[in-house]
Amino acid sequence: MPISDKRKWKINRSADEIQKILIDKLKQKKAEIKVVTPKMIGATLGSGLKTRLIGGLLVSKETLPVKVILLMTEVAGGTEIDATIEDNLGFGLRTGMVGRYNDYIQSLFDELAGALQS
Repeated sequence: MPISDKRKWKINRSADEIQKILIDKLKQKKAEIKVVTPKMIGATLGSGLKTRLIGGLLVSKETLPVKVILLMTEVAGGTEIDATIEDNLGFGLRTGMVGRYNDYIQSLFDELAGALQS
């Protein structure tokens, strides 16, 4: 079962503006953008191979593989964003990595929200 978390934000900007900001932020973090539509961004970060070879407890948090899914819906006065970030390690146990993943997922949410506020 993947480790994941969700957030919902309402931003007073158009979906196009939000999409550009979020794609720029994800690219700064060296994300691989997988899907871009007018209502969705899908991206992956980190390395499953490094995490498996070195070990989830030893790699940097930024190396942990995660999947980011951002769904945007235009509403009166702005855009609602349903954000989901989950581990993208695939099969296997995550024993000992839950806390590291939760910390990393929270920091990613904070960075994305901060990019939208500036």
